[in-house]
Amino acid sequence: MELHHHFSHQHPLEFIEEHNLKSEKANCSGCGELVSGPSYSCTECEFYLDKKCSEASSEINHPFHPNHSLKLLASPPYIGVSQKDLLVSSENGSEELEETECFACRKPLLDSPYISFDSRFHLHKKCLDLPIEVNHLFHSQHPLVLQFNSQRLPCQICKTTQPRGLVYCCSPCEFTLHIACVERPTRINHPCHRHHPLILQLNLKSLLCQIYRKTQALSPAYYCSACKFGLHVKCVSPKPSIKGEIHEHPFTLFWRQVPFICDVCGTRGDCISYICSPCGLIVHESCISLQPIIKRFPRHGHSISHTFILGKYEIKSWKCKICHEEVNSEHGCYCCSDCNYVVHANCAIKAYRWYKILDDGIEETGELLNNSAFVVIKETRLGENDVIPTEIKHLNHPHNLIFSNDVKDDKYCDGC
Repeated sequence: MELHHHFSHQHPLEFIEEHNLKSEKANCSGCGELVSGPSYSCTECEFYLDKKCSEASSEINHPFHPNHSLKLLASPPYIGVSQKDLLVSSENGSEELEETECFACRKPLLDSPYISFDSRFHLHKKCLDLPIEVNHLFHSQHPLVLQFNSQRLPCQICKTTQPRGLVYCCSPCEFTLHIACVERPTRINHPCHRHHPLILQLNLKSLLCQIYRKTQALSPAYYCSACKFGLHVKCVSPKPSIKGEIHEHPFTLFWRQVPFICDVCGTRGDCISYICSPCGLIVHESCISLQPIIKRFPRHGHSISHTFILGKYEIKSWKCKICHEEVNSEHGCYCCSDCNYVVHANCAIKAYRWYKILDDGIEETGELLNNSAFVVIKETRLGENDVIPTEIKHLNHPHNLIFSNDVKDDKYCDGC
């Protein structure tokens, strides 16, 4: 029996050539991960060290603390914090951390074992082994050093600024890359362009993304110069499946780019789409997030509901009540079946957003939300049967509006 003495434990540790995970699961007392392969153990105390942790250097120098060397301790120096609390497995993570990201790679914290130094600073254990310096083709003149992004510099690849955390940066040039973007491949094969590989490039001007058919003034992208085919970096990997409230089933990504008519909004699409195979639906990605019911629609007294099958209602007029164009009954729209009221999905969303009616504002706006976008304050009678409102209170303006026939200069309606 080969025994080994390690400063972190009071008893000798027995060397195990191969730790069998099937027979006994054990976590390394150093890194918190499951022990496999060669390891050392004290079965009496249930103390385990994998070979890598047992051979860890007792003292290191680190750029985050350049003034002194860091010494390896057998237990955390924090008062009231045990090693068990410090090294936490993703299997028993707190619900409070479900939305938390790693301070370095910004990926979900609970995806892999992590270390919590306090309530705000969390790192994946694997991120402790990130290289201190990297060379990157986008900044070949200097190496990029791992450091805190104290200046809040935006990443030169994804063009976003993280709230806090570690980045790779060239301080003299203020050139910054997120850790995840440094790890991004510079050359990919993509199902939307099977002819040639796509090469990662910076600052392409007015590139039309072939996935979402949108143009950005200046953006990093994966590009094929031979075919002039490009994909914005953030568009390369759409979600494979999306569940929205607009439909009972989840929608699945359909890579093949063919022209289609969206079954939610009834408009044309020539980008990637999402499908529901059981129901035979094909939709824009953006339409999956639309609400099935718009409550207190400002142009109508009732709620309006989205339907994929307008023919099931006895609608007398197929004209949209907002734009007055024909509504195609073969695709989705919003309607109030009780009132023979039909609107295009896009018309309904534009009108609803303009009025900015929110559910939690019911008590504050009172009568306005119950029936109409405005309430009459004063009326004037013209003759025996005609009455016109001369003063109203409208949802979209803080003051009362006065009716007037005398409008000077060129004025534009703030509604239409």
